[in-house]
Amino acid sequence: MDRSPNSPESRGLTRKRNIKTKTKGAHKKIKLMGNSMEEKSLCHVEQEEQKRERERKPAEARQLKKKRNFNDEREQESKRIRKMNNIEEKNLHSSKAHSEKKEKTRTEDPEEGESGAKRPCVPAQRPNPKNITSYQFHKNLGKGKFGKVMLASLNNCRDQVAIKVIQKARHIENIVAEARTLRITEDCPFLCHGYGAFQNQLNMFLIMEFIRGGSLEQLINEKGCLDMDSIKFYSAEMIVGLQYLHSCGIVHRDLKPSNILLSAEGHIKIADFGLVAEGMFGNKKIYALTGTFLYMAPEILLMSGYDAGVDWWSFAIILCQMASGRAPFNKDLPMAYFIQSGIWQHPFIPEDISTDLKNLLQELLQKNPDKRLGTTGEIRKHPFYRSVDWTALESRKIPPPFQPRSIPTVDVNAVCEEPLSFLEEPDCINTSGGVIMVQGLSFLSPGWERSAGPFCLQRLPSPPWAPTVSPPLLRPLPSDFHTLEPYHQPLFPQASSIGTPYLGASSTALPSLDPYYYPSPPWPLPYALLSLDLHPAP
Repeated sequence: MDRSPNSPESRGLTRKRNIKTKTKGAHKKIKLMGNSMEEKSLCHVEQEEQKRERERKPAEARQLKKKRNFNDEREQESKRIRKMNNIEEKNLHSSKAHSEKKEKTRTEDPEEGESGAKRPCVPAQRPNPKNITSYQFHKNLGKGKFGKVMLASLNNCRDQVAIKVIQKARHIENIVAEARTLRITEDCPFLCHGYGAFQNQLNMFLIMEFIRGGSLEQLINEKGCLDMDSIKFYSAEMIVGLQYLHSCGIVHRDLKPSNILLSAEGHIKIADFGLVAEGMFGNKKIYALTGTFLYMAPEILLMSGYDAGVDWWSFAIILCQMASGRAPFNKDLPMAYFIQSGIWQHPFIPEDISTDLKNLLQELLQKNPDKRLGTTGEIRKHPFYRSVDWTALESRKIPPPFQPRSIPTVDVNAVCEEPLSFLEEPDCINTSGGVIMVQGLSFLSPGWERSAGPFCLQRLPSPPWAPTVSPPLLRPLPSDFHTLEPYHQPLFPQASSIGTPYLGASSTALPSLDPYYYPSPPWPLPYALLSLDLHPAP
């Protein structure tokens, strides 16, 4: 048989082998394709399962979060309930301990003796504010020739007040006028408020608020001079207080830094109404020579008749002292020269102050009262007060520029060791023995009568564990503040005010140095003959 490559048999075998190879390759390809499709199908299934897993996990997470939040809330509620139970148990234990302590003290009460009868707990009696024995006196704040000022508080009360005790020997008219003024000060936040007034056999008593921030005089002495913001703030509050007094027909007549007190917050309080003139309406004039020399207006020194304009002159002196630390007149001069300079010489106005303040002082220090600002014109509209919101100021919504050192509160259980003779006098006034019954003095502020307290429930006598309140000192207090207190000024007659007798007259008057000429004063100048020859002979 021919097996050559070109023979038909060889070609047939080759063809068969090729067909067989192609068939095997096709089968293999089909198998591979099937495997690939199976793999793709499995991968798709896995992807679907993973997708469903991813969709299922957030829902489970949300459910798990809700479950945890619910458990946390339950735990917090349980803690709160346990805490409340602990507080109730603690309060119950404290109440039991207090009851046991109280019962022990009641058992040991020496006043009950061996009778076994327990005295009941009764409310403390409400003290009578018009009875001097209803007050606990803690400290002497100041003394004068005819009286003193005491720090006191009503029995069973925490609020402390200043009580001015004045003998009935002299100055009754002044004290009655001061009491009438104190009745109306409650409506103005920049005046010292009066709580009441009453009398016994030999003395008169004025109850006033205790102002614990010191005085403007102390502040000026401490700082030398004040900044412009402080000057504007304090003077604006003084303007509100003065205008309120003048609207009521009252002239203060003794306005000076020692009578301008500061509250613990830093607001001013005009005080000491012992020299006020009442009923000053219209063109009414008064001629009395009274006040403090350094702050007297020229018309007072001349006794030519004056009105509320004298308060604006005193206000200007205080304004100058706040700005420069000194008065516009030399107070170190002998009295005669000083009085003459106050009448005729030009006042000293500091040069290193603002133009507006300088102009304000010039308008206030007009020697002619008819041209003096305050008497004429509207002082609130002066350029110096351009930035002042008067509505907010009157409501005390403007914060003070300075918080003063507060006088420490005295413990309500502290007792003044000084013997107080006025406590031993009878409360009822017997006029048959020549004792004076002062008319128009007594009053009691309704607001203070309601707020005087608290009147707490106490056992009689009060138990030894009764709490006492003594507010902490706001700031360290220097030693000099213990002697220079708001009420350290002497009472009537005032040391710096004019007293009698006068010691002769000046031969001639100094020539006029002012456009407004005033004649020589019609009254004798004090100390004029004490080797003070104003015009020696040539």
